[in-house]
Amino acid sequence: MTTSTSRLAPAERETKFLESVQQQTQNDSGAKAILKRALTDEPRHLRAAYPLVLPYLGGIQYHQDEWIFVACLSAYYPQGLHRENRQTFGHSARRLTGEGSSKGADRRFRALLDTSLEDLRSPLSALVRLMKSKDISIDYPQLLADLCRWEHPDQYIQDKWARAFWGAPSSQQEEQPSQNNDD
Repeated sequence: MTTSTSRLAPAERETKFLESVQQQTQNDSGAKAILKRALTDEPRHLRAAYPLVLPYLGGIQYHQDEWIFVACLSAYYPQGLHRENRQTFGHSARRLTGEGSSKGADRRFRALLDTSLEDLRSPLSALVRLMKSKDISIDYPQLLADLCRWEHPDQYIQDKWARAFWGAPSSQQEEQPSQNNDD
């Protein structure tokens, strides 16, 4: 990636990163397996994923673990990366409630919203596995952008996900309260 990517809108930068990783691994089942194994959080599997992911971070210094994690999720359950309208993980989780598992999805999602970024990997991975089993789409670039802002003191990402999950109409100005470049 070139330095000009730092001027891109957040979802666009995340999309370009995930595209780069996908292009490198698309015809390499061994590379995909490495990324999937990295989801186990075992240090040796995570280290094996570094050569596949780190070259595409292009100057990203903060939240590298989240970038790597979402790249691994996208290898586990590949999705198209270009969307006209960005959707939160809350929108995807909401689709679980229409599959007859409303109480379980509701319980898992409530727990997810109260989870710290440090402990988010396991419950998030579990929901992605469930979404894969139900063929529910995930907007990975938006997920990545949201995870990088998860620990904002206003918890606006959690609020945005909650509104999407429970069906509140979204406002046109439902963005982050202050634009801090914290990647």
